[in-house]
Amino acid sequence: MPFVSAGTHRLYYESSGHGKRPLLLMNGITMSTVAWALLMPQLEAHYQVIRLDFLGQGQSDKPAIDAYLLADQADHAAHLIDVLGLAKVHIAGLSYGGMVAQHFARRHPDKVDHLVLASTLAWSDDANNQIAESWIAAHQLGGLDLRFTVSLPWLFSSRYLSQHYALLPELKIMASLADWPSVVRLINGVRLHDARTWLDSFTMPTRVIVGDEDRLTPLYQAELLARGIPHADVVRLPSTGHALHLEAPDTFARAIEAFCPTQ
Repeated sequence: MPFVSAGTHRLYYESSGHGKRPLLLMNGITMSTVAWALLMPQLEAHYQVIRLDFLGQGQSDKPAIDAYLLADQADHAAHLIDVLGLAKVHIAGLSYGGMVAQHFARRHPDKVDHLVLASTLAWSDDANNQIAESWIAAHQLGGLDLRFTVSLPWLFSSRYLSQHYALLPELKIMASLADWPSVVRLINGVRLHDARTWLDSFTMPTRVIVGDEDRLTPLYQAELLARGIPHADVVRLPSTGHALHLEAPDTFARAIEAFCPTQ
């Protein structure tokens, strides 16, 4: 299994696909590289697709520190790009990964080809912080069962929950795979995120994607990102919630392909 060293830590990554241009996918907060599975057939046909478990995720190391800082996660991803011998990559970051992608674009702009920010935040405002607090409290009071139940309306649209109710036990199993103490450390890093004062430094082509039923990172956050980044556009996915990789994988993949050149 491929790992890359980042200081004293090891990070897990995967690379596959048949395309010429590299595309780096950045995980949401409880995701791992496996979570992109529904997009992979479509993306692998057009790109060299790189997936990375950030510190605290999946098969990567999970050091017991107070917070995993977004800037550090961005630097680790940039180090992976160097190790792979790539000059530039397209980046598509989902939710937490979209925040890391913002820090990557600020700290390593020369390594970014096209930038896709999906279901994400320009800053972690008081509402977002309170949602995170509710999840932490739910886990403390009722473990996975209560935390999963509390999170559902924030992550999925009404349509998805009504049409795919039978999938909820499987989704709960997926949620159980995340190491909760590490997720809290990831959340602590998110609390410090505020890109509003430096988004205007981005010069790479940027697309913002948001589901129009996303309650966790709603349209006002997508519009804040797009207003702050020169020439960014916004794509709204109808009847779609926050978890684009599960709820609308084909539509999400097409929105990436339509924006990030394959040749």
